[in-house]
Amino acid sequence: MKCPKCNAELQTQNDRGVKVEACPACKGMWLTPVELDQLENEAFSNEANKGSLYVSSYETAFKCPVCSAPLKEFDYRFFDLQLECCPDHGFWLDQDEDNQILALMRGEEARVERKFGTEASWSDYVNHLRSPTFFSKVKDLFHR
Repeated sequence: MKCPKCNAELQTQNDRGVKVEACPACKGMWLTPVELDQLENEAFSNEANKGSLYVSSYETAFKCPVCSAPLKEFDYRFFDLQLECCPDHGFWLDQDEDNQILALMRGEEARVERKFGTEASWSDYVNHLRSPTFFSKVKDLFHR
């Protein structure tokens, strides 16, 4: 396979335990959807809370290394990170975009944990307000 950015021959390499096709010249890498999921799972494995990978995309001048169809550019999971993909074959990550994905997924995991933690705290507080002992104390305050 050829690099869609600089046309160098892609080489198979192991990146964080995932076999990817990498470009020795521009340091980009080609990942299948499964490989991208494996990369994301390093930082955030809760599939249900990851959100949509992409909604809309735009054709680029770069070609898919598998089928030569134009790669499409999209905003990765609604973040300010533009990636290219072939909807049928995989994703092209430029140099260091794998690290950016991991950083975004770690941030997303922390955000989800904060959200669920806040919801649990609010639920505990509301249950406390509804408890009979709380209402009896308030009632006693006004009936003295």
